[in-house]
Amino acid sequence: MSTAWIDPAAAAASLTASGATLEPGAALAVYRLGRTSFRTAVVRRVDDAYVVVAERSQSIGGDEFDDLLLAYLSGRHRDADRRFWDRLDGTDEADLRLRRTLLAKIKRAREQLSGQDFTVITLPVADLKLSLTREELESRLRGVVEETVDLTEEALAEAGTAPQALAGLLIVGGAGRTPLASESLRRRFGVEPVHAAGDVRAVETPVETRELPVQSEEPEAPRPRSARPLAILVALLVLVGAVAAFGTRLGDHEPPSGSGAVATAPGEHPEPTGAIDPTETDPGGSGGEESPSSPSPESEEVPADPTKSQPAGEATTTSSPRTGPVPDVVGLSTAEAVAAMDEAGFAEVDLEGQRRAFLDFSHDDCEVIEQSPAPGTNLQFASAVTVTFSHSGDEEGCEA
Repeated sequence: MSTAWIDPAAAAASLTASGATLEPGAALAVYRLGRTSFRTAVVRRVDDAYVVVAERSQSIGGDEFDDLLLAYLSGRHRDADRRFWDRLDGTDEADLRLRRTLLAKIKRAREQLSGQDFTVITLPVADLKLSLTREELESRLRGVVEETVDLTEEALAEAGTAPQALAGLLIVGGAGRTPLASESLRRRFGVEPVHAAGDVRAVETPVETRELPVQSEEPEAPRPRSARPLAILVALLVLVGAVAAFGTRLGDHEPPSGSGAVATAPGEHPEPTGAIDPTETDPGGSGGEESPSSPSPESEEVPADPTKSQPAGEATTTSSPRTGPVPDVVGLSTAEAVAAMDEAGFAEVDLEGQRRAFLDFSHDDCEVIEQSPAPGTNLQFASAVTVTFSHSGDEEGCEA
């Protein structure tokens, strides 16, 4: 097992890029708040090297923020639709997928509230619209954010460094962009935080060499496979079954044994051979017994019998493909996006990666940044939907 840790040289370089000067003996504090973990460290310059002299970590991150917001929204809206909110505690795959989709929407709303005071969380598959304000968000997150500030204060005390003596206070990580984090650090230490210009997380190192491991993130759910090859096979079986069932009846005068059909000359009408249920019709003339290789009547497309008239009001062509609205998946991970599309009825999803620069922290790896067609577009379920995701490393890891 391995854990990510703070790279002191990268932290120093990022702070220097913001205009700060790190003289020999100078110290800086790093506050890293990611998706699943928090780590804080005090980095000191010793000659030409940079050394971590104290650090703390905890399993606090963006995922916990989203869980807290979900619990708040559930408590506020449960009475309006108890069945829906109870599903979020379910254990079957459909309920788990619904929970992941809603959490992804909450994550996106949380990020939007970094730059605005109000947003609305929409979930088309459940016809759900939930309002959320920055004040509500901060009231839910204040406790855990203050815990991270406490850990930073402990690291400073262990390093023997007063906040006023710091050369800088560096914030790193996607969840660190939450305004409440900057405000809490500024209020506690009287220092203006600086957001990182680069990545201060080093290559993974064995847990045994670190004192405080970070909880690893769970792997993303595998992408559902397309059902198109199966549909082609079923269509071929329908065609073969139709030829086997009706090929001889159209050319022979003698019906197959047990079929219940009576051979007639052109223009003649067959005499009834028994009682007929007026509620059941057989426009294709297939008789009362199906061929062993024939598909079920519901899925079989039966050719018209030229000796029989078409029942009134019954179409001779197949119905047009079903359609539905394309769900909004921007802000979800690729696995969550594919699951949301599949739940909405779109099995064909084309994933396209878009590499971002090393120092670009605008999106997480595997986060959906664009989709085509646009959300809400009415589209045939058999059509493909293109989903574009962001990545800084291995693109194939997002497509697994």
